[in-house]
Amino acid sequence: MISPGGILYDDQAMARKRLQLIIGGIIILGGIGGLIVYSFNQSMVYDHSVAEFLGDPVLRTSHCRIYGKVKADSILRSPDGIGVSFAVTDGSRWVPVVYGREVPDTFKENGDVVVEGRLDGKGVFQARNLLAKCPSKYEGEGTEHPAEAEGGPPAGAGDSASGS
Repeated sequence: MISPGGILYDDQAMARKRLQLIIGGIIILGGIGGLIVYSFNQSMVYDHSVAEFLGDPVLRTSHCRIYGKVKADSILRSPDGIGVSFAVTDGSRWVPVVYGREVPDTFKENGDVVVEGRLDGKGVFQARNLLAKCPSKYEGEGTEHPAEAEGGPPAGAGDSASGS
């Protein structure tokens, strides 16, 4: 078939080019989607209790997070002040942990802790990250507002924005 400009069009050649573009686009989009899924899965790390960690052979051979409490009398600080070894426990079982970076101020015996890393060949958990949880100063203090506890006006009383 000849176009008005004198250019020869081959319907089969056009269909082949269109099919190549569609297939190329599908391959590119599939690759991008695969990379997104791969990176998402790599960043997903779930928290596991000490019992879950010790009870699952797959967890003991993979990168994971363990939560629990710092076992009493288990903290050994590095002589240079950076890094610590300790044990994380659920109250009955424990896992030895080594962390080679600066330790947060909230890290203490019997404190809540989350460690992220993996178990080495010697059975010691090599932590890359350490999160020491700090209990809130206000937990368990009651439900009343501090001003009410001191005999002051209830919260919001006398506010000009309240319309009174």
